[in-house]
Amino acid sequence: MNKMSLAVALASSLLASSIAWAEPIAATTQSPIYQLDDKLVLGRVESVYLSDIPELDGISFAGKIDTGADTTSMHADNIHVSSSNPEFQKLKDDELLWAIIDDLGGTKAVWDANTFVPYQVKVSFTISQPYTGEEIEITDDLEDVSAIRSRTSEKPILRPTVRMPITIAGRTVDTVVNLTNRNQFSAPILVGKTYLDDNAWVFAGYDYLQEQKNAQLIGKKESVDIGGLTQKVSYSLQNNYSSLHATNIKIDDKNQQVSFTIEDDDGKQSQLTQPLVRMLNVGGDEKPLVFVPVNTNSETPQYWMVYLTDRSKFSSQLRLGKGTLNKRFMIDTSKKSLLSNSPKTFNTKSKAMQVSGEENLVLDGIPLKAEPSLVVKTPLLKVVSFEMFEKKGKDWVTYYLTNAQGDVQQFSKPINKKLRVGDSIRPVVFGTFNLYGKNIEMPYAIDVLDENEVEDYFVIGQKMSKDGVLINTRTDHLLDAYPLFTAGHIEVATVEGLDFPVKLDTGADVSSINAQNIKMFKKDGQQMVSFTYQNDVGMEEKFTRKVVDTMTITAKQGEKANVRPVVEMHVTLGDLEKKIRVNLQDRSRFHYSMILGKNFLKYGAVVASDSNYIVTDKPDYEK
Repeated sequence: MNKMSLAVALASSLLASSIAWAEPIAATTQSPIYQLDDKLVLGRVESVYLSDIPELDGISFAGKIDTGADTTSMHADNIHVSSSNPEFQKLKDDELLWAIIDDLGGTKAVWDANTFVPYQVKVSFTISQPYTGEEIEITDDLEDVSAIRSRTSEKPILRPTVRMPITIAGRTVDTVVNLTNRNQFSAPILVGKTYLDDNAWVFAGYDYLQEQKNAQLIGKKESVDIGGLTQKVSYSLQNNYSSLHATNIKIDDKNQQVSFTIEDDDGKQSQLTQPLVRMLNVGGDEKPLVFVPVNTNSETPQYWMVYLTDRSKFSSQLRLGKGTLNKRFMIDTSKKSLLSNSPKTFNTKSKAMQVSGEENLVLDGIPLKAEPSLVVKTPLLKVVSFEMFEKKGKDWVTYYLTNAQGDVQQFSKPINKKLRVGDSIRPVVFGTFNLYGKNIEMPYAIDVLDENEVEDYFVIGQKMSKDGVLINTRTDHLLDAYPLFTAGHIEVATVEGLDFPVKLDTGADVSSINAQNIKMFKKDGQQMVSFTYQNDVGMEEKFTRKVVDTMTITAKQGEKANVRPVVEMHVTLGDLEKKIRVNLQDRSRFHYSMILGKNFLKYGAVVASDSNYIVTDKPDYEK
């Protein structure tokens, strides 16, 4: 790569932007905080309550928390805009909004809360009660008009906004909310700056962070009551959505309802009819999403969102995905049937080992991918092969692992004991684990990989900790503890040696960079891409990278989804340096040429939507 020289003034201003690391917080990604400086610390998804609508009292909606969104956005149906002002009363909806904006001088004009009063505009819309399907009709004054920048067009998207109280984790904020169709998104509410400013920080490393301190413990084996029938429960630590076995599924498109039959182990059946939330694409098939009433041991049923499908080949009727687990539970891997007893909540001072569904650990100096198990008790190393032999009257075992440099390393260890599992024998040996920054010696068993497995990995068994093992799906890599630090919505990052301002966007899964002249090609059978990075202050750099993935980006209403190549790049913010995945996008219409998403921010950045340059100094050319 050849870095093009920049203007002297630009270079000096960047050099002057010394990295002044913000004060770290007395917390880590492993042990986060829930409040800071009288503000909430929100996860990337939280439970949102529309507290002034009586029909929705106590009903939570999933809200995606997005520091990159200027306004808060909410799904609504039957959105209509009308005016009683004689000059505009013949116009409706989008035509009316554009007429008002043009009358004000266009989308770049400046207006305040009183600007729209003379236009005498009313906004009517409906919100569905998710458990009953009741359509709640609401009419309110137009508060503002949101001009949403389009990814695919120079013309912005106009949305009517209203003002309504929104409550998250007990904090109610009178919030300006724009109304739109969010059926294509997993969360019906997008919480932006109109709620976050002065009220909350955001840590994108967790979903439902505020729910964690009240999480209910659930056992490795559970059953619940749905429709008067006992349904066995299993878990998925990879899939977001829960699924329920159902037959005779019939969708009433007109009334937006789904009727279906569920069945217990004894063959008893129950017929249910629930409102259709939306259709979900599962492996190319469209499955209906519904909320079902679930009875555990409490008098009031809980409503869990599931998609309906044929699970007759599985041992459980109900499989809980991360969405339900994140919002409500932690799994105690050593207990059973906790739901049928008095509820036990997570103790934030618990000494139990917390792990996520996706972990890394170091065993005898070898980094390994790791995952928890609800079945395995003794921690287990799975390898391609091993050999047991006798040496000086003692049993030994030899196996091989690949180290961080890619070299194969041999290990020979005395066998402490042998475990019989089915027809196989698992030798148990001792090894040194690096956990929580400490070296800990403990026993583990060894077994060979299954036929469909190709890479050595470690299974975190129930005996990995004498205080028990809890599975927490709200985050990943809990065994890797990074210090939390505060960061502004805008900071200067170093990306492959280039220093420039970036936007910290908790709503983005994957980071994204401005890329021009994107050209895909193959080299030695590998998909490659060349592109030119540019920003609006004259910086330019050419890159060639291996394509590690492609991403399809869900579009806003009125836009088309787009597919982007994904590459890996080194990014540094303060003391945090990571090699992360970055998707390539034409961001030439945006002032900030890069956004850092969850895949970087999860390593400890607690982001303020209302402050910039907490970690770094503001460049002179931005002042």
